[in-house]
Amino acid sequence: MNSFFALFGVFWIASILVTIVALVDCIRVPDDSMFQNGTKLIWVLVIVFLTLIGAILYFAIGRPKGGARPPARAIPPPPPPPS
Repeated sequence: MNSFFALFGVFWIASILVTIVALVDCIRVPDDSMFQNGTKLIWVLVIVFLTLIGAILYFAIGRPKGGARPPARAIPPPPPPPS
């Protein structure tokens, strides 16, 4: 019986992690036109309300194609020293 609860706990934690990864990935897309289907708002709602199933749907049919990540921001140079 304890192994059942341990397995259930691992599955529950994994589903929460997958949901969080999908939500962060969805939110980081800079433009709605990059999504294969739908918009950012629709995908965030699907992921939040359907949790694991929504995350799987997002990765399967909603995620932008490769290379659609926002550009990395360069670290600005430090300000010049006071004169």
